[in-house]
Amino acid sequence: MATSFWSIFKSPIIGLSPMDGITDPAFRAVVDIIGHPTILYTEFVSADGLIRNKKLLRTFATHQTTTPLVGQLFGKDPRGMAEATTMLLEKTSVVGIDINMGCPARRVTHSGGGAALIRTPQLAQKIIASVYAAIKKSGKPIGLSVKTRIGYDTIITTEWISVLLEMPLDAIALHGRTLTQQYSGIANWDEIKIAADLAKTKHVLLLGNGDVSSYKDALEKAKNYSYDGVLIGRATLGNPWVFTDHIPTFAERIYTAIDHCNYFDALTPDSNPLSLRKHLAWYIRGIEHASEIRQKLITIRTTDEARNILQTLFGLST
Repeated sequence: MATSFWSIFKSPIIGLSPMDGITDPAFRAVVDIIGHPTILYTEFVSADGLIRNKKLLRTFATHQTTTPLVGQLFGKDPRGMAEATTMLLEKTSVVGIDINMGCPARRVTHSGGGAALIRTPQLAQKIIASVYAAIKKSGKPIGLSVKTRIGYDTIITTEWISVLLEMPLDAIALHGRTLTQQYSGIANWDEIKIAADLAKTKHVLLLGNGDVSSYKDALEKAKNYSYDGVLIGRATLGNPWVFTDHIPTFAERIYTAIDHCNYFDALTPDSNPLSLRKHLAWYIRGIEHASEIRQKLITIRTTDEARNILQTLFGLST
């Protein structure tokens, strides 16, 4: 198989972490254009769902960019994961496939997918092997990675990462919490360092994830714990500038919220704009009368309505 994009990066990689219901095409466009992260991940999609409903391919739509886009899939059926991988390689512009083995959501784990795969290491390896075979068959230089956690209900970093490192992976992104922790407590970066040391012996990239609050914080964590880099997740919400040292002005935040609506229209015109509500509310956090403004924004039903509210409230022109 040809060398994938993962081999061209210089450390540290500072990328956008995949987030369910968050990292859609419009959000990725805003983050990419403003923040210039090293890499972008899509939100995850069920492999079985994608096979049944081709409309889910809209999740992988993208703006014009040179930033590598990794498509994330979840599932527990190796054959279905391979079929979905083939579909993405034929129908989208993703240059990497990431297998979700870290999502703690019950709707994902109850069927054996996401972080539940930590409890079924042999199945996890079969899924990786199946996806790898589909990539190899395509003949394209597509990267293969896994995003996971340090354990299910107890920390088993060494055992679990060792299982993954037996497989033909380019990279592993590791969230420093167990499944049962969800997003509570503090991410355990000491365990991420253990994983990074293990991955280095196998020439696999290891990206840390969890509680990264700023660009400076990302660089420090990469230097001290996950040498290859980190992924930033929740700190990007309403703040695509987190990948830079820039502190946005009030006007920049509002204009960016309007741009977000424009990208939504351009990239996913058939999607329900109600998903924009949370993004628009995040952009105005901390400003005067934010609570009152948020109440207006979380009731929008169209992108035109959202733009009108933003322009009227703040007296801006486009």
